[in-house]
Amino acid sequence: MIARLLAHTALLALLGGARAAAADGQIYLTWDDCAAQGLHNQASACLSNEGSTMLYSSFVLDGAVDGVVGIQVTIDLQHSASAMPDWWRLQGPGECRDGALHVSGAFGIAEVACEDPWRQLGGGEVLYDVGVAPRQPNQARIVGTWAIPADSARALRAGVLYYGLKFRIDNARTVFPGECPGCNQPVCLVLNRVELLREFGADPPLVALETSGPDEARRATWLGGAGASCEAVPVRARTWGQIKSLYR
Repeated sequence: MIARLLAHTALLALLGGARAAAADGQIYLTWDDCAAQGLHNQASACLSNEGSTMLYSSFVLDGAVDGVVGIQVTIDLQHSASAMPDWWRLQGPGECRDGALHVSGAFGIAEVACEDPWRQLGGGEVLYDVGVAPRQPNQARIVGTWAIPADSARALRAGVLYYGLKFRIDNARTVFPGECPGCNQPVCLVLNRVELLREFGADPPLVALETSGPDEARRATWLGGAGASCEAVPVRARTWGQIKSLYR
């Protein structure tokens, strides 16, 4: 489905090494909903294998940006343990909770705290890796992408709090039977970068947002985050060119 969608966008033409231009604006990371209603700490009880927890990225532009056809969101995760426990091993063959992490740009009728730029269109993918250099064994990176058809390109306004992407973390294998240990330990997550992809021919082709909203609003914690230093996470985001193999 993703490949068919992207055949109707300018994404493939831009993935091969396009450089992003920095833009003024703010980025936010919260649980349960976007920054207008969400929480910066998730006090999960880790008592069930049912349901899921939602992590939202959102952003505000200081100046209008038109021709937007996609988004990439980069989040870095720092665990309080010295090595990433099984509960946070969310993707990859043989990992304890492979398949527990999902990304979406489709926001439902109850999700109205921020403005939805995608309006139920598009498709995307999420990448997750643990301990890959320059990250340490207790660090991971989440990279989510979403794209809409080029003929539905969006004009985003200044001063509006927009949904970016939401990430669903399923509760599967949290408790016995089949428990993957590590849910009940603190974590810090940092939204390092939001990139907006513009339609073919737009200059610049990518607009990047890296400035946190007030009071470190780009940070979110799990169980308070104690012992998981937010300052320790890497700050270099993966480029569109590095993820282009997803869309071949």
